[in-house]
Amino acid sequence: MGVYDFEVLKDGAVIAAEQTVALPDTRAAWPKIAELAKAFDEPGHKIRVKDEAGGIVILIGVTALRRCANAVSTGFRPHLQVGVSGTMSKQQ
Repeated sequence: MGVYDFEVLKDGAVIAAEQTVALPDTRAAWPKIAELAKAFDEPGHKIRVKDEAGGIVILIGVTALRRCANAVSTGFRPHLQVGVSGTMSKQQ
């Protein structure tokens, strides 16, 4: 279990934040990120998630998130995926 801070950014400035959200792991952050993306659905907005130490664990633009969600909901599988190490790797 970890504690995470969620921030919505516009032009690098924090315009909304929700702090100390307890989650079992970073994968559990995606529903909250989707909720924030719906609330702040404008080009240029980014969502940043930080861990207890203040390190950035997720940083994604709202537009990119929307495109990924559309790809998953339509069954489209992109040719690149994030590997376990967090680096980009080609899907086999």
